[in-house]
Order: sequence, then C-alpha cells, then structure tokens
Amino acid sequence: MAAHREDLVTALESSLQACVSLFLATDNVEKGRELDNANTHGVEANIKRFLEAAKMLEADFLRKQMYSRVNHPEEVTKEEVEKMRAELAQKDELLTKTRDRITVWTNALQELETKQTRLYLADMVPQRPASMDSTR
Repeated sequence: MAAHREDLVTALESSLQACVSLFLATDNVEKGRELDNANTHGVEANIKRFLEAAKMLEADFLRKQMYSRVNHPEEVTKEEVEKMRAELAQKDELLTKTRDRITVWTNALQELETKQTRLYLADMVPQRPASMDSTR
C-alpha cells in the first residue's frame, strides 16, 4: 500500500517536473513568441499526464478516507466533534467581541444623547444677562 502511494506521488512529481522543465527549456514563453506545434503537443501531453496522476492520487486518498470512515467511525465522529468544538469556540469569541463593540457604541451613543439633551435644555432656558445676576 505504501509503495503504491509512493508510486502515485512519484508519478505526480515527475509529471510536474516534466511540465515545468519543458517551459524552462524553451525561451519562447519568456520572449512572448508562440510555441511551435511540436512544443504545444509536448506541453499538452505533459499537462495531461500531470492531471491524470493528480486524479489517481486523489482517488487513492478518497479510498483511504472511505476505508477510515467505514472501519473506524468513532475516529471520524471524534474528529467531527473536535471541529465543531473549535468552530463553537471561534463563534463564542466573535460574539464576545461583538458584544464589546456594542457596549462601546451604546456608551458613545448615550454620551452624545446626554450632550444633545444638555444643549437642547440650555437653548430652552432663557439666559439672563450677566448684569442682572450681579445686581442681586
């Protein structure tokens, strides 16, 4: 099994190296010239090999995942529970930050309302001239 996966990984690596080396071997890409027909077919073939190797490796991982889910469901359940706990912790933290922000904005709003009320009341109460206050 491990040798099979190593073969898949090796095939993926070698196909990627082939793709990259073909691009690096030609100056056509850097100079902006079009690739000739032979190079185009070589690039397409290497990319096709790379995609096939990637699909095979993905299929192998999916088989391993399915095997794990079928034969060890308690492990999968534990992983899912841990993910949910982590998500809940993140959401609790976000709620705490949001509540803190709401408190800050509520206090700021109350301060502004208090200032506005004081200004409004000050405008309603007629101001006596300073000379009248000093005569008493």
